[in-house]
Amino acid sequence: MPDRVLTNILRIYNPWWADPSGSWRRDLPDFQRLVVADIIDDIKELPQMISVSGPRRVGKTTALRQIVCRLLDEKKVDPNHLLYFSFDDPEVYGSDELQRIIFDRLIERSGVKPGDTSSRFFFLDEIQRLPRWELFLKKYYDLKFPIRFIVSGSASSPIFRSSQESLLGRIKDRHLLPFSFKEYCLYRLRENAEFSDILHRYRDLRTLLMANDGPGAVEQITRLEHELEPFEHEINQAVISYCREGGFPEVWQLSDPVRKMEYLMEQQIRKVLYEDLMTITQYRKPENVLRFFVYLLAHPGNELNTANIAGEVGVERRVIEENLPKLIMTDLILRVPKFTHQPLRVRKGNFKCYSVDLALRNAVLKTWHDFTSDPQMMGLYAENLVVQEINKWPEAIEVAFYRDKGKEVDFIVTYGGNRYLPIEVKHRRKKEHVTGLQHFMKKYKLSFGVKIARDRSARFEDGLLRFPLRYFLLAN
Repeated sequence: MPDRVLTNILRIYNPWWADPSGSWRRDLPDFQRLVVADIIDDIKELPQMISVSGPRRVGKTTALRQIVCRLLDEKKVDPNHLLYFSFDDPEVYGSDELQRIIFDRLIERSGVKPGDTSSRFFFLDEIQRLPRWELFLKKYYDLKFPIRFIVSGSASSPIFRSSQESLLGRIKDRHLLPFSFKEYCLYRLRENAEFSDILHRYRDLRTLLMANDGPGAVEQITRLEHELEPFEHEINQAVISYCREGGFPEVWQLSDPVRKMEYLMEQQIRKVLYEDLMTITQYRKPENVLRFFVYLLAHPGNELNTANIAGEVGVERRVIEENLPKLIMTDLILRVPKFTHQPLRVRKGNFKCYSVDLALRNAVLKTWHDFTSDPQMMGLYAENLVVQEINKWPEAIEVAFYRDKGKEVDFIVTYGGNRYLPIEVKHRRKKEHVTGLQHFMKKYKLSFGVKIARDRSARFEDGLLRFPLRYFLLAN
């Protein structure tokens, strides 16, 4: 690639070089996901490289460009020290020769060398498109070039995941999933600063739960409930729409439900199953993997095993055993193993599966209606929302379900040694018993458990903390 061609490409990708406050900013949404502030803190506090991984179309590129804005505006970084490049560019992606030299050319273009006093920031998007990208990062990191690498890649690419592992200790990963319910509410009410300020003040619920502080949790939830009273209607509507439309922002912009489902099927299901997974496995019958995937979505919260699934779906057990780990790797499915009191052991027994985003399930199974009046279905969706949340907890060593002699608990969060947080999700209006929760607490000598309910206020009695689903989702 001639120098003038590379220069022209970089000028297009880096409009802040010519005008840091220019019209390019209008293409960025005002709303920033929570990961943007997290990465700004990482840049300030950590020496490692940073990766932003996640499924397709969740906003990774937007987040990188918003970080550029924050560095320009808040940290007063020299615009010429901020370099963005996408390895999805056809000039690079279509040329094996250019792929071998492009990284070194970018380093040369920046003019950076060891010993420079000012850091450069390289934002490298879709880096999984560059073969052996991790070797280039490792080279310049170990040579102590003053470059902060912030890279993004699709977590639905197993190649990206495996490459990340070779950089352990050198890279900090920020896993960006579809919008959480909290982010969804913040987005819907983004014009209301009061709502954002309230949620910013009440974000310590997870810490209180891990500390088994029932009274403290009740106090926080009660205060949060009182302050959110003016927004009760908006939150109620958000529960309904989020359970239907999920956390992919581009879906929200489409008005026709049919188009929403078509978008999700094309962008999230077919491209992942038929493109991303094909990079490591050549399926003779990829439709078998789709049938397997549909079966998992149709049975959320059911206890499953590979033999039963194979019989139900009509495929060989080998297909299930080989492809379940790959589906989990693509961020389409969350797998929850059965609790065995040995959290670090490799699990091959029964398990449950949940969708990483409810809209994916709705699109595949064509359930794009208001099902919140169906207590059984809403109970399953409530479970799904809870497991999506607790799977993000940094303290969680494992999230499992418990079943023993007819006693069940939806989720057991293991967070250190023999420290367990049992969580039961009950979303029906009628009174429901928590005998499974009490059984588990007695068996493992626990003094604290959590029941997440529907519309009841928070209370703490006999070691059980009961409070509504919405506050669990909003106060973490």
